[in-house]
This record gives sequence, C-alpha cells and structure tokens, in this order.
Amino acid sequence: MIGGISKSFEDTFGVGSSTAQVLTAVVVMFTLYLLLQIFQVATGSAKIRRKRGNLTLILGQCGSGKTALFFRLRDREEVQSVSSLSPHRDNFAIKIGEAEEQTLGPLDIMDFPGHLRFRARAAEMVKEARCIVYMVDSEDKARLKDVAEHFYELLTSQDVLDLHTPILLACNKCDLSSARSEKAIVDEIEREIEHMRVSRAATLEGQDQADSYLGIDGQKFKLLEHSPCPIQTCRISVRKAELEPLHDFLQQQFS
Repeated sequence: MIGGISKSFEDTFGVGSSTAQVLTAVVVMFTLYLLLQIFQVATGSAKIRRKRGNLTLILGQCGSGKTALFFRLRDREEVQSVSSLSPHRDNFAIKIGEAEEQTLGPLDIMDFPGHLRFRARAAEMVKEARCIVYMVDSEDKARLKDVAEHFYELLTSQDVLDLHTPILLACNKCDLSSARSEKAIVDEIEREIEHMRVSRAATLEGQDQADSYLGIDGQKFKLLEHSPCPIQTCRISVRKAELEPLHDFLQQQFS
C-alpha cells in the first residue's frame, strides 16, 4: 500500500523515488496523528461523561413537609414531624396509582434537613441523585426568597450542570385554603432569581463561570424554559396523601 502511494507521488508530481518516499512517510505520519487525535477525543469524552446515581433526594426549606413526605412514602401514614437536624435515608418500595395498586422500587430515598448550615452537605448529595424533589410550603410566601436562593445555588451547581439532574418543584399543602397557586409560587421564584442574576452579574464581573449557564442574556429568567436541567412543577398534599404528580415524576425517572 505504501509503495503504491509512493508510486502515485512519482507519477503525479514527477518527483524521484527518494522524494516520493519522503512525501509518503509525511502523509502516513500525518494520517496516523489525526487518527490518534480522534481516538483521544472519543475516549476522553467517554471517560469524563458522568452518570447520575440512584438516590431520590428530597430538599426544601424547614417546615415544607420533607420528613412528612419521606414517612408518607415509606409507611403510607401521616406522621407529625418537627424540623429535623439529621437526614433520613432508606430503601423501600412505594405504592402508586389512585388505589395504590402498583409498586415502584425499591427506591433509595433521602430526606435532607433544610437548615442553612446543612446546605453544603446537601450539595454534596446531588452527586448521588437520580432526581431531586424540592418541597415548598405553599402557604409560606416569606420563605420563597430562601427557596429562590437555594434554587439559584442548585441551578449553578457544576454537578447539576454535568449530570442534568431532573428536579420536581412540589408545592405542598395545596389542600389548605391559604395555599398559593402553583403559578404564583413559580412567578415569585423567577422574580427572585432574576434579581440575583442581575445583582451577581454586576458584582462578580464574570468570575463565576457557572452563572453564565443560568438564563439567557437580555431575557428575564423563566424557570421551566431557561434552567440547565429538566424541571417540573406540581401541587401536592402530603397530609391528605394527594401525591399523584410526585408518583408520576418518580415513574419517569425510575421506570
């Protein structure tokens, strides 16, 4: 084959045998170099491609119903809980469907405390998550700013960006008359995140690379359209066991 290439150089360019052999060697080396680069890029991409874990991570502010949801899913009963200072984690199957006639799992589920001092530890657990269920107290408008700040941290997290972790924003306590609508909650979170985008862009001067992934320049932030990972929203009531949208979300992630 190499001899054929050399002869082709001789015939095409009218060069001598020695020159043709040198040109052939250069072409062969260049071709091998290109093939090596392509191979390294292909294998390198495979090495750095990360996969999500199998954990269902329940996050949210204190009092949003995280622990109550954990025990409702596991034990199928209402539990009167208080703000927890330690996570709850267990593997169990959950009953789904209107009559709870179907089973999903067993699933690895963790309820993580909502206290601010545990925020860094919660961020570490994102690496293990298949998905995140973020609980919001639909009654508590004052805490929505805290929710938005935590969402901003999640959506600019390198782990969430790399893993494309799906998030369900679950507006709990929808059975109460004073509960805010799903749209009102999303609108408030979007407004707060937009304020943070503007203020942080002015102070960080482009130093925070992850910020560039959040939203689109020149457009106001939209949670569902501009987030770097899939986000769904729903209304649930842990107290009344009205959890069908949550069950649907988990089925999508684990079926």
